[in-house]
Order: sequence, then C-alpha cells, then structure tokens
Amino acid sequence: MAGYILALDQGTTSSRAILYDDHARPIKMAQQPTTLQTPKAGFVEQDAQQIWQTQISCAHDVINQAGLLATDVTSIAITNQRESIVMWDKQTGKPLAPAIIWQDRRTADYCKTLAAEGASSMMNDSHDDVASEVQRITGLRLDPYFSASKIAWLLENNPKLSVRASRGEIAVGTIDSWLIYKLTGGEHVIDVTNASRTLLYDIHKLAWSDELCARFAIPMNILPKVLPSDGDFGKTKKGLFAKQIPIQAVLGDQQAALFGQGCLDAGMAKNTYGTGCFMLMNIGQKPRLSEHKLLTTIAWQRKSTPTCPDNLSFDQIVQSGKRILQPPKKEVTYALEGSVFMAGAIVQWLRDNLGMIQKSSEIEELALQVDSSEDVVLLPAFTGLGAPYWRSDISASITGMSRGTTKAHIARAALEAVAYQTYDVLIAMQKDSPHPLTELRVDGGAANNDLLMQFQADLLDVPVLRPRDTEITAKGAALLAGLKTGLYDEATMQASWQVDRIFEPKMSSDIREQHLDKWQRAIDRALTSL
Repeated sequence: MAGYILALDQGTTSSRAILYDDHARPIKMAQQPTTLQTPKAGFVEQDAQQIWQTQISCAHDVINQAGLLATDVTSIAITNQRESIVMWDKQTGKPLAPAIIWQDRRTADYCKTLAAEGASSMMNDSHDDVASEVQRITGLRLDPYFSASKIAWLLENNPKLSVRASRGEIAVGTIDSWLIYKLTGGEHVIDVTNASRTLLYDIHKLAWSDELCARFAIPMNILPKVLPSDGDFGKTKKGLFAKQIPIQAVLGDQQAALFGQGCLDAGMAKNTYGTGCFMLMNIGQKPRLSEHKLLTTIAWQRKSTPTCPDNLSFDQIVQSGKRILQPPKKEVTYALEGSVFMAGAIVQWLRDNLGMIQKSSEIEELALQVDSSEDVVLLPAFTGLGAPYWRSDISASITGMSRGTTKAHIARAALEAVAYQTYDVLIAMQKDSPHPLTELRVDGGAANNDLLMQFQADLLDVPVLRPRDTEITAKGAALLAGLKTGLYDEATMQASWQVDRIFEPKMSSDIREQHLDKWQRAIDRALTSL
C-alpha cells in the first residue's frame, strides 16, 4: 500500500511539517519559527493566528519540496506543545485573546489561593483539599503549568468573554484543538492525551470532570469533544488542499515521543533532553497515582481491532449485518511523567549569560578537558526544582569550587546536573511503578552528547539507547496515523526504530555512590538554607 503521512509538529518555538513514506521514513521537513511574547513578568503568550499560519504554510511547503501532490497524502497526524490554550469565536473562528503558553506563570497566586481555600474547607468538612482532589481525578498537580487556571484567568479577567461563554458563543482548546478547528473549518475536538493535561479531565472515567469545571468556574459547553488518539478528527476543509485529507492521529508531544520510541510495553521509558527533560514511563492500562510527586497521565488511547467472523473487516461486518464476536474497544495506556525544568537550558545559560562557549555543541569538548568535575556541583534551580521536589523557592547555585576550578569543571558539572535530575525522577518512578526499568530510550538535542549519555547510563546502571532518527515526536504521531490507516503494520513500526548507539553502564558501584552522595549533599544544602 503506497502513500504518505503528513505529520504536523507544532512546538513552543516553531511549527514543522514532516512527510513520512510507506516505510515510516522521513523524506522532507519544513519549519518556520514562532514568536513568544512576554508582556509582563510571568506572562508567556503567542499569536494564535501565527501558530496556524506557520503550521499550514509548512504543510504546503513540505508537500511541494517533496515533489508530491496532496492526493498522495493518506492522512494527517498532529503532535503539539501541551497545556497551552487558545480561545476563539465559534462563528468566525477568530482568536479572542493571545494563546497562553504552558510556560506561563500568571496564575501562580490563583492556584495558591485555590489550594488554601480548599485546605480550609477540608478542615471544616473533611473533604479532599483541592490539590488532592485534582490529583485523584486528573493524576496531575494543582499548578499554573496546566490549562485549567489559564482558561479561568481569561474568563475572570474578560467579563465579556465570561458572558459569551455562558451563551455558548466561544470555544477553547489546546493547540491540537485549535489546529483541527482551522484545518477542518469547524470541528471542535481534542485528543485524549491533550485533554488529560488540562486539569479538567477525569482520567478514570475518561470524561470532563463536573467537579473540576465547577471548581475553576469553566462552563463545560466551551470545551471540545474528546476523541481517542487515533480517532476520526474530521477532514480538511475544501480548498485547503487539492483533496480533503483525513486527520487520523493526534498526540501531545511527550506522549508522541513515548510512542515513537516504541515504548509500548509497561515498564518501558523514554527521556527527552530538550530545554528541559520529560521522562515518561509506560505503566500499562490501569492508572496508578504517584506517591512520589510525579504525574499520572494518559499515554494514548487506541481503538482495538474487533474480533470478527470470516476474516472480514469491522466495516465489512457492519455493512453485512453479521454478528460481531467482540465490539471494538478503546484501549487506554497510562504513563508516569516527571518533568525537569532545566536541561539544555543550562547549556544555553553557560553560552548566553556567562559566555563560556560560543555554541551549545561546544559544551562536550570543553567538559572533556577534565577527567572529573571534582567537588563542583551545579544545582540548576533557575526556576526552582521540578519533579520530584517541586520547590519553586530554591535558587540555582554552584558549590564545591576551589582555586583550581576551571570553566571545564563547571561545564562538566552542568552536564552531570542534567543526568542527576533525571536519576531523581527515575528513582521516584521506580518507587511508583511495579515494573523495573531495564533500559532508557532517549531523544532530543542533548541526547547527541556522548559524555552526558554515558554518565546517564552510569548513574542509572541501565543501558541508554539512542535511536538514529531523533525526530521522535513527529514520528510517533505519524506511526499512529499509519497504523490507523493500514499504511503501516507492527513490523513497520519495529523496523522504523533503529538504534544509533547503546551506552552501557561502566561505572563501579562505589564511584556511582560517591557521585550521588555529592549531588544529594548539594540538594540538602539548598533545602536547609531556606
């Protein structure tokens, strides 16, 4: 079966489109930057129209670059920055405010107030406090990072929007919803993985939560319909391409990376080394709430193939009127997630703020000038510490320096800090999950740093596997679309993941403990100094 999958990858700083052939190989990519705006301290916004225009432009560009026609494209897959939201007019399709991006912290006080009010009511009524209620229903934390408080802020600070919302005149959604609405000319839907990042979705009942929508004062009529990750999201509207192309797979970016890394079995995990680090572990088909300050999220929801007589397809059975032995199920896979705020951003800081290197790629060569960071520890809490500490009040520091300390020692300590933070997240995951980790699959820009990957394998004491194709996010969405359409099968998916290098642990247990002890002392100093 010949054909191509058009994967749209809408990220925080750029929009991309990648075409995959019938063997799941990328053949062309188009990319355009998007602009982040910070009008006030804590505010991070984007122009929703720019998001759409850059994304559709990339889609047309990549088809033209490949010398193909839209008629050659089997289906569209979408992966996107998560938690960011857009609010628009249902009739005109025009944005009613700038998109509020996942990095935005404007609702920090709102979340603190909500948590304090909930704690007070719990003392009086013996109900869950809000933070516990949020985790119990959504698997997440009460934090400005997620979508709910962003939506609440827009409604609270724009009285006209609140009135229009009550009349059902506006729509809100994450970036996948916005792109689907624009692509189809009116479909207001959302993929289940993105819904699970809003702080409004019940990951057990697989439905919007009445309690949390009421808690955040968000009318349910403005929320999109939730579909499985390989659901039928509609077709592109007439005139957008030479034919109407179905949208058949949508995944949030980190879930797409988990799928693209082939982590389909419980216990398999991936870590994306980007600006921050996002580690996800497949925990199977039952949600397990973290007891160690991690997130529980939906990895994906797929429609399983029904058992049908006479080897006929499900559609053929429906048309013939024959009995279906087993109706199709919508199987849900869950994941534990840990977020590290500063990873590649540490290297950017050394480059831009300290001028220690000219290009980020120079960090490895500089770090290799010394055999050890000695006693130097860089604690990268520039925006506090993420999982499993969740301490926004801790500041960054460099400790253990002496007269003999050079910038090479600091560079090596910076790379080690990325690996240390990942170790902390993984240990928390191992405590929460009954499945022992046997390997870690990696992607992202910093995954190309051999020194960092070897140190990571040494700390974790498991092999670290780096694939040849590091554009894993778009590929994950494309693979899901290909499986849905029949363009790919499981063999195609397995063949598409090829290892570039395996980093085997080499460090002795004594040396490993010395490194971890050094890191833990730095953490303890930061915690006790407050």
